[in-house]
Formats: sequence, structure tokens, C-alpha cells
Amino acid sequence: MWVSSLVLLLACVAAFPLVGGGTLRAATPQPAFPGGSADTPEGTLYLYAAVIEPPSQQEQETILGSRHIRIINLGPVLNSPYQDYAPTVTADGRTLYFVSNRPGSKMLPDGKNPSHDFWAARKENPLDTVFFPPFNIDTTTILGDLGVNTRFNEGVATIAADGRTLFFTGCNRPDGLGSCDIYVTEIEGDRWARPRNLGPNVNSSFWEAQPSIAPDKSRLYFVSNRPGPHGEGNLDIWYSDFDFEKGEWKPAVNFRELNTPGREASPFIAADNQTFFFASDGHTPNFGGLDFYVVRRLPDGSWTKPQNLGQPINTSEDELFITLPAAGNVLYFSSKRRDLPGYQGDYDLFMAFVPTFFRAVNIVGRVIDECTGADIPAKITIRNPITGRVTTDTVSGTGTARTEFQYVVSATDFGDPKLGITEFDLEISAFNPNYGTVTQKVHVEKPPEVRTEEEAQKSLEIRVVLTLGQRPVLQAQIEPADYIKRRAKDDPSIAGFRGLVMEEVASIELFPLLHYVFFEEGSSKIPERYVLFSSPEQTKDFSDERIPGGTLEKYYHILNIYGYRLRKNPQAKLEIVGCNDSKTPAEKRPGLSLERAQAVFNYLRDIWGISPERMKITVRNLPQVPSNLNDPQGIVENRRVELICSDWEVVKPIISRDPKRLPSPETMTFLMRNGIEDALVESRRIEVLRGGKPWKTLTDIGTTTPSYTWDWTDPRGNYPADEVPYEARLIVRSKTGQECASDPITIPVMQVTTEQKKIERLADRTLERYNLILFPFDRYDAGPLNERILREYVFPRVFPNSTIEIVGHTDVVGLYDHNKKLSENRARTVMRAIEAYAKGRYQSLTARGVGEDDPLYTNELPEGRFYNRTVQILISTPIEAGETTP
Repeated sequence: MWVSSLVLLLACVAAFPLVGGGTLRAATPQPAFPGGSADTPEGTLYLYAAVIEPPSQQEQETILGSRHIRIINLGPVLNSPYQDYAPTVTADGRTLYFVSNRPGSKMLPDGKNPSHDFWAARKENPLDTVFFPPFNIDTTTILGDLGVNTRFNEGVATIAADGRTLFFTGCNRPDGLGSCDIYVTEIEGDRWARPRNLGPNVNSSFWEAQPSIAPDKSRLYFVSNRPGPHGEGNLDIWYSDFDFEKGEWKPAVNFRELNTPGREASPFIAADNQTFFFASDGHTPNFGGLDFYVVRRLPDGSWTKPQNLGQPINTSEDELFITLPAAGNVLYFSSKRRDLPGYQGDYDLFMAFVPTFFRAVNIVGRVIDECTGADIPAKITIRNPITGRVTTDTVSGTGTARTEFQYVVSATDFGDPKLGITEFDLEISAFNPNYGTVTQKVHVEKPPEVRTEEEAQKSLEIRVVLTLGQRPVLQAQIEPADYIKRRAKDDPSIAGFRGLVMEEVASIELFPLLHYVFFEEGSSKIPERYVLFSSPEQTKDFSDERIPGGTLEKYYHILNIYGYRLRKNPQAKLEIVGCNDSKTPAEKRPGLSLERAQAVFNYLRDIWGISPERMKITVRNLPQVPSNLNDPQGIVENRRVELICSDWEVVKPIISRDPKRLPSPETMTFLMRNGIEDALVESRRIEVLRGGKPWKTLTDIGTTTPSYTWDWTDPRGNYPADEVPYEARLIVRSKTGQECASDPITIPVMQVTTEQKKIERLADRTLERYNLILFPFDRYDAGPLNERILREYVFPRVFPNSTIEIVGHTDVVGLYDHNKKLSENRARTVMRAIEAYAKGRYQSLTARGVGEDDPLYTNELPEGRFYNRTVQILISTPIEAGETTP
């Protein structure tokens, strides 16, 4: 019940005198232990904050004698029945390192008892009294007796202001110079590197221990029993300065200003690099044993007279191993005192809330990927323009223990005190070989003297985020549309338009008919890709002039086209020739060719009502003019039914005179920049939307190519039918699975009709496209069907102001070079025919062959390959304003 009674007593007393002077007012409860009755069986112990009246003149002999100090035993979360001592806290106050021989430490060489190992515990807030469970900082056995924690004893340590460098005491090590030496180690990745002995300028054949490193790593304070001003064996404080040019420690110097014939121990240089704490039994006043004292370095380099921290910090017991974070308002130490609840046994760890002795700016930084926000590895360089000091550090990225760097701005960072510098810009750079370098200036002001409790609670922590890399970048490279070029002279406002113009033009397009129906291997069923009606009723509204789509879409109506035209031309007759490939067993089945011809015959008879007397079935194995028998694709093409009719009205091509909407320019180019190193890219894509809805996702854009050409269409080959703009963004996926998107870009769309151009009295044009197919196999003479198409359709459309382009194509059957040459020869055959007819009466005439490159149709289907064996004639003829289509 004594705990509950104490809580009640402190909660009810309005004011009472404190040890050493001052008056406590207005208590506020704070829990000292987590977990309630599990830690304190009779109730929860509460700590109390208080406002203190200023001390009287006679109370100032000890520096804290008149101040209210809250001290707590850190309890069973950190302390154990074993020895827990030598705390050292990181500059941000969130990680506490200490020494313990509790279970979980490595075993001594005798194998019976745990050695003294380094442990650590973390907490969320520097002022929290609750820590997460502690952990042994080095349980690995890779380095054996040359690691941080070994089977020998490790002693007092000091964590540098950067939070990644640990100076510590190691005893009886193979590379030691004395019984105990001082070592240094740094975090490499997620573990501590092999420690290095600081060498003979620091260590000796005597005992060296209890290091404390200055925030700028320029000086190391430690304790040794080597011979000094007061003889050999006396515990004195020594220091060694670091020679940054030579990269080594200078010979150690005795701290004569502080040392006495008694014992001096537990040095701690604060984050301001001016305030120095130590333990001594040789200075006065003294409350018994080793007490804590504090001194301050003056501008001339001398030190003030030591002041005892006073009670209740100091007691009749030995107080050892003091440490404070950069904020200077929390003090940790070790003691065997038992006057506070929570004692666990032997040395325990204590935490005290104290008036701020000093204040130092603590910079905590991260390096992130601008796009993903993930922490990334980087080398940190911090340059002080006042002193010229350059400090380096590293962070190791997401998923590691080292995602932040720390830098404490001490008093020495402001240069010579005589200059009176109170603020400057610290330059912090981060470098990653895959991202480059970024530099950021951080403005730092010298902390003012603390006069009130509110000022003491103000955080001096500066959070810095350095951003490396960049978001992916997507740009559009678009040539001006033909319409814009023509219109801009009359309407300069549209001269800068860069986007898609869908321009409606008068057009004529010839679609030649492929008079074959292809079948699957061994089958006589007409494939489903052909459009078949299920009843004669459906044929009433059919017209060969109203078939939607392009060449293949019209071709798949081939049986309906024949039925329609045979019905319109009752004198015409049709021969239906059934064939097979004569190669595969399924195709050699008797009666297969007849079954195929009969299927076509039945459809025309039953659905279109064509009289059987007008149709003749012929059965063959191979077609009369077979495709390549030595090529698998050629074999597939021989599985067909041929439709043979001598009536031109039945076999003539389909002519479409509907206006066409043509894209201008025909393509645009996306320019891409990944934002991260190309080697880190797993994949990328361009997402294109219109009106917030997906239009097309471009995935075949590679991972490193800087550009990609696109034809504006959606997955079905459609162009926009309205003026809703495109919105596109580049998405880059890294090999770590993170995705990053560029800022979206907008690409405008303009629709231009023929009526609009008439109103604008803008010169227009006709665009005509004629396709010649069914060239004789492996020959480039035109053949009778193509010659008639030239005479009846092409030649009459050639005018003196016409621009004519002839392009030869082939399929993929055969050798590449042979196909390329064949396409060129076929194109030249057509060009010579036009030349002979027009006799130079045209604006221009060109011919080229592209072979199997740039196929017009799919090469996966036999009909696609037949239609790819074509010569395409493109005729463009201008129409002046007010004229009609020529």
C-alpha cells in the first residue's frame, strides 16, 4: 500500500519544500511504468511534473540543489537483477545504449556466466519513460572475438552524434594494448562493422575506458590509470584530438583542469561541445562517493569551476556514467541507489528530467526517392561554411536499420566566439550513383539561453528530407497537321496547335474481293469469322455498298456479297471449287473437298435463294494455282473453296465513296525519361485516357528507349469521334516493385468536317486508295484482273495536280530479301502502267516496295496473307475552294 499512499500524498499536497531548496507546486501525474499491476502489484507508480520557484542565493552552491528534479528507475523493462549500467543516448534521445550481463549476453570463456555486452532500447518520444524491450546489439559470431560483443567483457561506450559511430571499451581482446582499450565501430548496412583499436596515441599498456566523443568527432575524452600528474594508478580523465588531415588521433593529454588526487571518471561532452559532465570524489562539495559535476568551456578555451549537480541526482552512493541527448533536458545515469521504486538489483539505469543545461540543434535527415517516397541509400556530405568542416555519413535505405542520418550543431560550429556568429546555412548533400547528387541548405540559429520552462521544452530538432531522382517525364512531339498548315495563314490563332486533327475528306476507296473461303484443317464447316445469315429474311436489308469496316470486314461477307450480286444479276453463273491441302491425313479424307463446296453451295441456295442450276460444284485436291507447298502457311492456304464467275458485275471490287476522317499527323511521338537509372527499371507503360476513361495502354515501349511512336488509335483501331483531349502519363516500375507516374500531359483533338472547310473557303483534297491483289504467284506482272481495275478505276482518277504514291507489299511466306525485291518490282509494274497512260500529266509519281515490313493485315490468317500481297495506289488530288470533287 505504500506506493498508493505515496501517490495520494503527492497528489493532495499543494506545496512542500524540496531537498536543496525551492518549492514544489501543482503536481501532474505521469506513469513511470507500463503495464499497471504487472509491474507494481499494489498499483501504478506515478511521476509528477512541477513548477519551481527560483532558488535563494544560499541554495546555489550545487547547480541543481534548488531545482526540482524528477528521477525514475527505468524499471524492469530496461533494468534486470543483473548489472545494467553505462548508458549512452543518441542525439535525438530515442535510442539508449547500455551495458548488461543479463541472460542473452555472450558467455564468458568459462562458459558459466554471461559477459558484459552492449544492449539498446528504443522509444518513440525522447521524453517518454517507456522503452521498447531492449536487444543485444551484436549477437553475430562472424567476427568472433573481433566483433563488438564478444565472449569477453565490453564496457562503457559513447554513441557519436551521427548515431552510427560507436566508441567503446573492450577488454582482454586479442588486438588490445592493455587490459582494456578503446575501440571504434560504425554501422555498415544492418550490422556493426569490425571494431578498430584506436592505437597507441589513445590506448596504452594500462587501463583505458569510458570514452566520450565530441559531437564533431574532433576530440575523444576517456579515463585511464596510466601515469599522470597524480601518479600511476590514479583514475584521471584524458583526451585526444583527431588530426583530420592525417586521419589519426594525436597523443593523449591529461585533463589537468579537472583531475584531482581523487578519482575522476565517467566523462561526457554534451552536444553543444561546451558543457562537460564527469564524476569525481576529489571535488567539493561532495555527497559521498563519486558525484556528478559539470563545467563549461569559456570563449578563451578555459573551463569554469566544477559545480556539483547536487541532490537528488547525487547521493552517498557512487553515481556513474552520465549521458544527455542534444536537447539537454533529460539525464541518464547508473547507480546502486535504492531510494526510488523499481530497484532491480546491483547497478540500475535511471532517467532524470532536469532543467536544460545546454541546448544544441540536432538535425535528423532522410534521403528519399522523389517518386516513390521510399528511403534510398546515399552518401551524406555536410559542409559547414563557417568552419570549413566537412562531415560524411551514409544511409542505407528502406528495409534497413539506417534510414536516417543525424548531425548535431554544437557551439564550435558557429566558429570563433569573438566573431559573434549566431546563424548560418549548413550545406547538406546526398549522393547516390543511380540518382546523382542533391544539395540543400539548412538554416541554423544558435540556441538562446533558456530562461523559462516553456523555452526549455521547445524542440531544437530540425527534420530534413533530401529528395533524389525525379519523377518520370513524358513529353509529346507532334508535327503540325496538314489542316493547321493550310489554315494558319488565315487564322494565326491556330498556328500553335499541336495535337490530332481528324480531317474529313472526300474519298474513294477500292476494296478488291478475295474469291476464296478458307477452312480449318480437316473441316468442312464454314469458319465463324465469316458472316453468315441464319435465314433468308436477313438478306433483305443487305447491300454490298453498306458493309461497315475495312478490307477484312468486307471480305468476311464474301458469301453474302456473292449471294447479293448473283440475285441482282440472274444471268450470272458460279463455279464452286472445293480443295484440300493434299498433305495432312485429315485433309486427305475422301469427300472433304466436296463437303466444303457443298457447304458454300447450300448457303447460297438456302439463304440467298440462288438456283442450283446456276451453280456448279467442282472437286479438286490442290487448287489449280496452289500456294507454296513447302511452307506450312502455304499449305494452310490450300484448304479452301474458290468462287469462279466470269460476270464482272459479280466479281468487281467494292467502291466506297463515303467521306473519310483521316488523322493528321498520322502518328505522334512520346519522349520518355525514366527518372531513375535505366538499370533499375523493370518495366514501363504509357496510359492514355480520354475523358477520364482508359483509351489505350501502351506496353511495348521498352525500358530504355527514349521515344515511342503511336498512331492515336484505341485497341480496336478506332480514332476519336469527338474533341475530348487525350491525357497520357508514363508509369515506370522499378525492380523493387515500386511504380512511379509522370505528370500527365494533355494532347488536344480537333474535328474538321468538309462542310466546315467549305465555310472557311479552304482548299480541300480527295484521297483515293486502290488495292491490287492476286498477282500471279511469285511474279510481278499485273494479271488480267488488276489490269482491268487500273483501266476502269485508277487511270480516270489521275489529274495534272494529282500526287500518286505506289507501295508494294508482300506477306511473310518466303525469304525476306526475295519478298522485298518482289514488292518493289510489282510497284514498278503499276508505276509504268500509270506513266504510259498519263504521259506525265500528274503532279508527282513515286513507287517503292516494303516487302513483308509494315504489313497491312495480319499474317496469322490465310486471307490476311493474301491481302498483304498487294500493291496499294494512293492518289491525292487538291480541290480549290468552291470546286466540287473532280
